[in-house]
Amino acid sequence: MKNCIDSSAFLFFLLGFLFTTSISAETRYVSDQLEVTLRRGPTLSHAILRMLKSGTPVEVLEVDKESGHTRVKTNNGQEGWILTRYLSAEPTARVQLEQLLKSMNQKEDANVSVIEQLKTIRNEHENAKQLISQLESENKKLTEQLSSLKAASANVLNIEADNKKLRDKLADAEERLNILQNESSEIEARKNRDWFITGALVLFGGLILGLILPRFARKRSSRYSDF
Repeated sequence: MKNCIDSSAFLFFLLGFLFTTSISAETRYVSDQLEVTLRRGPTLSHAILRMLKSGTPVEVLEVDKESGHTRVKTNNGQEGWILTRYLSAEPTARVQLEQLLKSMNQKEDANVSVIEQLKTIRNEHENAKQLISQLESENKKLTEQLSSLKAASANVLNIEADNKKLRDKLADAEERLNILQNESSEIEARKNRDWFITGALVLFGGLILGLILPRFARKRSSRYSDF
């Protein structure tokens, strides 16, 4: 009989422990009440440790269904009891609204950032188009200059070929001139030599005549003297 009583008492204690035990590390939020009391124990007669504002996140440590209280721990590590009905599995509407507004502001900022990026990209695109147009214009000018240089180079080559022909002709003319000058010098030398020979012959003839004529004159005079 005593063993049965002890078994019943143990079973009752075990059920009570299961009812008062909750899953650790479970997060709940203080409901939309403006402020909720955090007490030292699971009754309204226990001392108030602090007031929790609506939307404050707390960690659930233990649930006492009989008293309707839940033992929680705040972010700063303080533990206490709070009425279970003031806890919610989701953030309060005010917190959700704040989060929604924050998310909308972030999205708006992101949209503004995207718009600014689009403006930057458009400006860069316009600058790139202007740069391409400028490069195309410069390329056209360089192409025209290259064509002019090619034409000038062709003209230079033609002029060089003409100059070479003229130099060849000039060389031929100089060579002919040298030949003519040599021939003229030879003719002049031959002429001078001929004149010298002619003069010498005339002089020699004169000498001979000078020697012969007197003798001939003496012979004639002696002949006439004989008569």
